[in-house]
Amino acid sequence: YLIGCMKGSLRGVMESVRSYTQTGHGQASSASYQLQTPISNLSAEKPPSTPAPGDGKCLPGWWPYGRYCYFTYNGKVGYSWPEARHICQEVNGGELASIHSRAEVEFIRNINYTKYHYVWIGLTRDRSYGWGWTDLTSLGFTNWAPGEPNEAVHDGDVGKENCVEMYHDGTWNDNNCVQKRGFVCQHRQCRFTSFTLRHA
Repeated sequence: YLIGCMKGSLRGVMESVRSYTQTGHGQASSASYQLQTPISNLSAEKPPSTPAPGDGKCLPGWWPYGRYCYFTYNGKVGYSWPEARHICQEVNGGELASIHSRAEVEFIRNINYTKYHYVWIGLTRDRSYGWGWTDLTSLGFTNWAPGEPNEAVHDGDVGKENCVEMYHDGTWNDNNCVQKRGFVCQHRQCRFTSFTLRHA
């Protein structure tokens, strides 16, 4: 029996994405967002580098690394940073991924199969206008692209660059949170337990 993993399957992610877009929670404007591409871009043909062993398991469609399971959504339909975070939270209480080492950067690059689609990660500005992970882990490692973070403002932007995306090369960029991107979710690995029913 899996504890805390039933919503973490690929089907669970699909249901969370569909539910989010169909209920209107995913609308950043009056436009309606439709899920046009199934989350099926992960392939067993190109496995990621061997991750550190964890103490649990991940369901199909998720990749284990350390104590966490990771999922990358890189379909044709992108999501804003708040939308992506909400979808991750709906799956086993997960979060957008926090990254704490070069090895984790490379691991996530390997599971982001398109290599051309930027993905949201869980780094955002905190209340003191510094940077912080949404899972509240410490920010000891950064991997900013040259010249980043730069808080650039582009034509049509409605806000500052308070959210962080990861480029296909693994470097990070601060960007406007309403931009549509893929995303990387993480949640703690699932624990297996067994029990025996005894008759009285």
